[in-house]
Amino acid sequence: MNDQQTNSPIKRVEKASEESKQLAATFQEIKSKQLQFLDDAGKSIIERIATFLTVLFGITAFGNTFPPPYLKDNLPAKVLVVVTLTCFLLSLGSGMLVIQPRPYKYKENDVEEMKSALQKITDHKAFWLRSAGILFTLAMLALAALIVSIILKA
Repeated sequence: MNDQQTNSPIKRVEKASEESKQLAATFQEIKSKQLQFLDDAGKSIIERIATFLTVLFGITAFGNTFPPPYLKDNLPAKVLVVVTLTCFLLSLGSGMLVIQPRPYKYKENDVEEMKSALQKITDHKAFWLRSAGILFTLAMLALAALIVSIILKA
């Protein structure tokens, strides 16, 4: 025998318990619903961003003066407004890429090719959802910093 065969652990095959069957079924259900979950999460983040942008634009639009008085002579606040809006818009774009339909090429009678296509779909959606979440978090932090800079300047 070579070294690789002698060093490999021996795996015991045991009869599947009820708990292991339930666990396998749970993971199978999660896997089967993963694309729907990613799409729903993408829609959710788009809704959140749209709400925040509506509030921010509403506050700006219904003010008597533009730019608002709290932005005059407050360079950090001006920079934070740009950073906040940029992060929100990039997050919105990332969320849109999660739910955007895309063509995927695969042979319908080739199971391995279908598995590969499904993995690409899942990876694509997960990447853009993760990006949208990170950008949304950065936008919220920038918004908090903006509020603090306005309060400190007042």
